[in-house]
Amino acid sequence: MRRSMRPLLRLLCAALLSLLCACAIHRGPQDTPVRIVEADGVSLAYRTLGSGPPLLLIMGYAGTMDVWDGPLVAELARSRTVILFDNRGMGYSGTDGTPLTIDLMASDALALLDALGLARADVMGWSMGSIIAQEMALTHPERVGKLILYGTAVDPAPVMAALDDMGTLAPEDFLARLFPEPWRTAHPDIYSRLPAPAIAPSPDVIRQQYRALDAWPGTRDRLAALDRQTLIIVGEADRVTPPDQALDAAALIPGAWLARYKGAGHWLMYQAGQDMARTIEDFLTVHQDLLR
Repeated sequence: MRRSMRPLLRLLCAALLSLLCACAIHRGPQDTPVRIVEADGVSLAYRTLGSGPPLLLIMGYAGTMDVWDGPLVAELARSRTVILFDNRGMGYSGTDGTPLTIDLMASDALALLDALGLARADVMGWSMGSIIAQEMALTHPERVGKLILYGTAVDPAPVMAALDDMGTLAPEDFLARLFPEPWRTAHPDIYSRLPAPAIAPSPDVIRQQYRALDAWPGTRDRLAALDRQTLIIVGEADRVTPPDQALDAAALIPGAWLARYKGAGHWLMYQAGQDMARTIEDFLTVHQDLLR
């Protein structure tokens, strides 16, 4: 491996513990029962909220479905069946020991749709989840309706650089990095409102996710062929998936929408979850011909 894992593990053990201890008030979508299906050779845990056209949400690096923003999910579920799930090895989902890759996690998401009897769904991914969503749409476009890429990237290098940088931070510095300083100062209660996972992520699985991201070849040379209506969402102060990656994705994907949030970071959904949901709903409901 080209990078030492020690900074990463220090990040996981210190920062995740701090978050778990600090974030006990706001719980996100955890009141909805967890269901289990066998898919792609493993047990995948999921929740569904609302009713209407299906919208699959794919969680990002080191996260579980518990940490989706509650107001965001509730707003989306007003007119849709929102499907949340844990990537293999995370949260309530199992693993069979197969080394993780982005392609494998995309295959899991497709297998979950199969298990739920869904031939097609709109798909939204956050961070690593948006990379998984890209691969789903590129390899199986017939399974993906509209595509929402939140905090996305087209190249692995800037993402890995950000992870390595965060891996060197002390817990208090890591927490300070979650939100832009002016917004954080104006909202000092934010850490008490963050949702916490019911099951702490496994360091081994996160290490595998890190390797999967490191091995991902990127999509810069493939996105021009992506024939999906796509919305790209980015905070202009994102320090994990740099905004220029979102701008490049928007330029590469024919007809893509781009929503840029001033004064927002990678954790935008915790800053403006309901506003973000309304942007997503506008995109999902607009008539197809208007995008051409």
